[in-house]
Amino acid sequence: MPDNVNKTERRGLPMQSSQSQPNQMQVDIIASEVSDNFFYVVHDAAGKAALIDPIDGAQAVAHISEHGLDLELVVNTHFHHDHIGGNDTVFERFPNARLVAGAGDSERIEAQQSRSIDRRLADGDSVEVGEASLTVLDTPGHTPGHISLLGGEHLFCGDTIFVAGAGNCKFGGDPSVLYRTFASVLSELDDEVVFYPGHDYSVRDLEFALSLEPDNERAEELLEEARAKNEAGEIFLTTLGTERRYSPFFRYSDPELVRALEDEHADVFEEEREESETRDEAVFRTVRELRNRW
Repeated sequence: MPDNVNKTERRGLPMQSSQSQPNQMQVDIIASEVSDNFFYVVHDAAGKAALIDPIDGAQAVAHISEHGLDLELVVNTHFHHDHIGGNDTVFERFPNARLVAGAGDSERIEAQQSRSIDRRLADGDSVEVGEASLTVLDTPGHTPGHISLLGGEHLFCGDTIFVAGAGNCKFGGDPSVLYRTFASVLSELDDEVVFYPGHDYSVRDLEFALSLEPDNERAEELLEEARAKNEAGEIFLTTLGTERRYSPFFRYSDPELVRALEDEHADVFEEEREESETRDEAVFRTVRELRNRW
């Protein structure tokens, strides 16, 4: 975990702070007390802050207040209620903060709350948080207008990517679109980027990865680490570089994974080939469909 990340604040466990450098973006990780979500506070050295996907409004307000932060922004990565459910409570306490979200999901976000969106974000836009800066990435697939935010080595990815996993597409999404996000957007980011998802499904998703490839040694190692983190009440984070080496959702071109799917799941693979333009897309769609059924 990068030095400028504060570890998970979870039910009764105090958050352990780390020292931030001047002008460096600080990340606070908060485990929701009302759901299995994680949401995030990003702030600069002066305490200018943004909330990302605050499902628990009361918990978010308490964190901002207790840490003496100056809330400037609330950012929603997509329209699902478990990522925007705390918005109204936050704005009751901090009415001068602004709400920003991806243009593609904005109408569905506004339909669920009293607050209008102040800025509709597009791919490549910059979001300033004091002296820290986040770049908007269009990452559709889980929802049509899903966005992620990149700040240095930090990627706030909502429900696009998980440890050993990818967002489901059952609630307004499209697996082919999600494949293109993996192949054309996430593939362009540095190996060192740490991603911060909206949930920690790491244990279950790693078990799924091993069901496809029982000899995947890296997945075995990570499963042990994930279990230990979960038992300690902490989120398990990895980097994009780590995921590229073992995750079935990134290895859609790997001959070993292709053989495993052809040998053990030929019927599903053939079904997904009919819906795909390329073999790589069919592999990704097959893995996503198998995860749906698992």
